[in-house]
Amino acid sequence: MPVRHSTLHWSLVLVFLLLWLGFAAWQWHELSHERQQAEESLDRQCKTAHHLLVSSVISHRRLGPSFDAMVQGSLDEIVKSGEILAVGIMDENGSGDKAGPFLLAAGDTPALDSATPVGAARYRWTGKFSLSSSFGPVGPGGGFGGGFGGGFGRGRGRSQVEAEADLSRFQPGHTYVTTFVLDRSDVDGRLLKASRLRIWLVVTAGLILLLLAVAWLVTVRLMEVRSRERVLQSEAEHLREMGQAAAGLAHETRNPLGLVRGWTQRLAQAATSSPEVQQQARTVMEECDRVTARINQFLSFAKPCKPRCESIDLHSLIAELAVILEPDLEAKQLTIENRADSPPASANVDREMFRQALFNLVSNAIAFAPRDGVIEIVALRGNDGKVRIEIADRGPGVDADAVASLFTPYYTTREGGTGLGLAIVKRIARAHGWQAGYRPRAGGGSIFYLVETND
Repeated sequence: MPVRHSTLHWSLVLVFLLLWLGFAAWQWHELSHERQQAEESLDRQCKTAHHLLVSSVISHRRLGPSFDAMVQGSLDEIVKSGEILAVGIMDENGSGDKAGPFLLAAGDTPALDSATPVGAARYRWTGKFSLSSSFGPVGPGGGFGGGFGGGFGRGRGRSQVEAEADLSRFQPGHTYVTTFVLDRSDVDGRLLKASRLRIWLVVTAGLILLLLAVAWLVTVRLMEVRSRERVLQSEAEHLREMGQAAAGLAHETRNPLGLVRGWTQRLAQAATSSPEVQQQARTVMEECDRVTARINQFLSFAKPCKPRCESIDLHSLIAELAVILEPDLEAKQLTIENRADSPPASANVDREMFRQALFNLVSNAIAFAPRDGVIEIVALRGNDGKVRIEIADRGPGVDADAVASLFTPYYTTREGGTGLGLAIVKRIARAHGWQAGYRPRAGGGSIFYLVETND
């Protein structure tokens, strides 16, 4: 199930990423289209100015200095608009003395040269037009302007008209190149604004998709948590019912077991019983006591753990345990070394529950400690203000593989143990907001500890 959910989550992330990339590609396409339209607009503007200039040129069919002055005036008027920075006319067929870079020009003339960079804020465009071979003084009777019936130049000799035409920079039958340089800063400014707007749109769309993805994931996780919570609640309810049933069964078993022990004790003490019967009766009594002890431990583990905390002196509590466990200590000739802070450390705990936890830990240390040894019990308050209690022995220690299972119910490495002693310790510690743990002792042995973790 987790693998499937992980795959689903990654699939969702991929879908949102593809959507965002698609939206970004669309915005890039639209921006490219706007740039293309801007270039076409500049191109149309130059073509319009070119057509107007050519129309102005070919509308006057009499070459001469006045014709050149008229064309120059047209160029000056074009530049005055402000959008066109420079305009020039070049003879593509340039020859003789009349050949040159530009016949006529206006505005920022250096920018007209193709070898001169126009810069990022300028746009250069070139066009062409031709003067027909009939342009000029070719009409009959010495007139001027073929095709117009010689209506121009009457009373004037052909040689005079030709002389004026020779003074013009333009010649019939030649092809001329017009060059325009435009200011494109306004267009680039609009494109920059459009670019920023579309970038913000892409970023905003990404944030929206990210928020949607996060919201979806949070919703899915919340549903999973709620579903898991319902399952855990159901399992906890089932375990609580099973625990109550087991506790009731143990309690009901203990009552008839006490009755059996009582009658067996009478049988063992009866004068009429043979020695063999008395020995068998004592064996039954021992087994009844052993089973009763197991039942009592189970009931202690199953009983609800609700501590009633009070401030207690840990040093005096440890000394009290030493008195209670004195018979077990004497059996193995062990001693308890009670070390505590000065002044002694105190803790806010339930006295009876904590004594039970320490009793189980010290009993465990007595069971594994070698004869004539010392069990060290240390109670101190650390630099962080947390109380720590350690019970150390020089026994065989715990295998590394078994450490993780030490505090689980019914796990034991002690011969005749029930496996509930350390589980009860952990349960009491957790109820107090403490932590129970184990670590190996330097030089051999074990250290079981209780450490305060709550604020």
